[in-house]
Amino acid sequence: MELITFKTNISNERALQRVAPLLNNAVGSSNWQLDVSGAENKLMVYSPGSINEMQVIDAVHKAGFYAVNIEDFYAIF
Repeated sequence: MELITFKTNISNERALQRVAPLLNNAVGSSNWQLDVSGAENKLMVYSPGSINEMQVIDAVHKAGFYAVNIEDFYAIF
């Protein structure tokens, strides 16, 4: 099973409702979870196989938000 965690700017329930249908189409409704209670607003995407990271990022961007793989985000610093 693969897990990729993204940092997002999705910070409340209303924003979550905008992105949910797009993520459901991209990775399946049971394959992602978004924690809007923390400072990083972490999006965790699970898959029994490999995850197409760009599909996740594109789905989030289409809803008007950003998503950055946490490993990539912290590699910058």
